[in-house]
Amino acid sequence: MSQELKALLRSVLKEELQPVHERLERVEQTQQELQRGQKALEKSVAQIQQDVTELQVGQRALENTVAQIQQDVAQLQAGQQALQQDVAQLQAGQHKLENDMVDMKQSLGNMERTQEKILEELRISKNNQALVINDLTSIKKSMDVTVAYLQRRSDVIFDKMIEHEKEILNLKTRLPN
Repeated sequence: MSQELKALLRSVLKEELQPVHERLERVEQTQQELQRGQKALEKSVAQIQQDVTELQVGQRALENTVAQIQQDVAQLQAGQQALQQDVAQLQAGQHKLENDMVDMKQSLGNMERTQEKILEELRISKNNQALVINDLTSIKKSMDVTVAYLQRRSDVIFDKMIEHEKEILNLKTRLPN
């Protein structure tokens, strides 16, 4: 009879503990899913951090390029001023030659063509300068938009991580010790 009682008790305990075991299995599965989600989220955060680092490196390279372009523009402007001074000197020399040597009209014609080429190069240089400045402005706007997007994306991911942590804590508090 004691064997029957033991078997009966085991059967009753098994039936009574079955829902508890099932709930424990569901809780463990949920916890494993949350851990997988958290790992995926951590991986995404690491990727975003890597992307931000790469963007920062790119931004520094771009800033160096912009600084170099600004230096080149300054040199172009200085060259432009020097060319303008040269043009003024050529004009003064042209007047002196006209007064001093009438027979050098051929030379003066060559000088006038040179002057026109210089002025054309100055116009092209000025146009190129405006294009470079427009490109720099566009690049800066694009960088600002990219940084703002990455900041928003990072904020969303951190908010999701916080929510997952809260869910994990909430599940842990519900588990029996």
